Amino acid sequence: MAVTVLSVNAQQRGNRENMTPEKMAERMTEKMTEDLKLDEAQKQEVYDLNLESANKRTEMMAKEQTDKKAARENMKADQEAHEAKLKEILTNDQFVKWEEIQKEQREKMKDRRGGGGRPQ
Repeated sequence: MAVTVLSVNAQQRGNRENMTPEKMAERMTEKMTEDLKLDEAQKQEVYDLNLESANKRTEMMAKEQTDKKAARENMKADQEAHEAKLKEILTNDQFVKWEEIQKEQREKMKDRRGGGGRPQ
């Protein structure tokens, strides 16, 4: 049974890792549209922003980065820029709700990792 669970988890991770930036952006935009009730103009702007970020992440992952600290800093800077642009697109209420959703997702990830997250 444990082998089956591990196999399914590996397959799910593999499917996520093989996703194109376009599919990643589309998937995230659809989830945000559902959760935040985006209008059509917001949906397009959020998709464009998500696509830009997905392309950057894909580029960063494709480069063999031996310096993990620099990679983390690059990812953090990209996330902060993404959040700043998103704040311009969303209403205040939508942005607050998005932040709450992000916090919940971080907590779920923390719980899945055993409560402590990754060591730095």
